[in-house]
Amino acid sequence: MTAIARPAANPRLAWVLRPTGLLLLLIGIAGYTLPAGPVHWTALIPAMLGGVALAASRLRHPYAAAGLGALVCVIALMGGGSALPQLPAVLAGEAGPATASRAATALVALLALAGLAHALIRGRKSA
Repeated sequence: MTAIARPAANPRLAWVLRPTGLLLLLIGIAGYTLPAGPVHWTALIPAMLGGVALAASRLRHPYAAAGLGALVCVIALMGGGSALPQLPAVLAGEAGPATASRAATALVALLALAGLAHALIRGRKSA
């Protein structure tokens, strides 16, 4: 017997969680591999959160998927939110790669939270 992948119950949630997961994976991998010198394993935390977001996009229950996605976003904001005030320095190239990674993680998390809320509202209206 082969396992057949089932689509998510609310495809709008998957459309938010999949790009979020992929972006967090890319941020984590880039934050770990691009800087010169030794990098601590905690630079991979965004990639781990991205994997959880991708797994959440496969859940069939929309509120479970949205809840897990929101949890990922809250954790990402707790870890990277302190880098948001340093965003001008990141854009000017004056901040280090760790600050850039944390700021990018927080921005992705903020956008994903807004997207999850929008997807849930739209899903409720169409049901």
